[in-house]
Amino acid sequence: MAYPHRRSPQQLSRFAQILAEVLAGERPVQQVRPLLGRRAYELLLRRAGCYAGAHRPRLRRTVVRTPAPDVAELSAVVDCGVRCRALALRVAYAQHAWLCTHIETDLCRTPGS
Repeated sequence: MAYPHRRSPQQLSRFAQILAEVLAGERPVQQVRPLLGRRAYELLLRRAGCYAGAHRPRLRRTVVRTPAPDVAELSAVVDCGVRCRALALRVAYAQHAWLCTHIETDLCRTPGS
């Protein structure tokens, strides 16, 4: 499968929505494993479930920037029902594929940790 050399803002927003669902515990981390670099995968494993709440998470606002031709960064406000959360990610094009190389959230630990 050929990967496009650029990611559209819509593709990045959809990917951020999927990551928010993992962070809410509604989607297994393994489902996105092929799209994550090692560091991003380990971070997502540690934080999976930290956005858990009564409502499915929804992206309220996203901002995408491209600091380099093969890099995109997205920041998002995620509505988790009772409160909103912050999510940021960086994706890079390398070896003919896009990988999420870094994820940041406003929470440091999963609940109960």
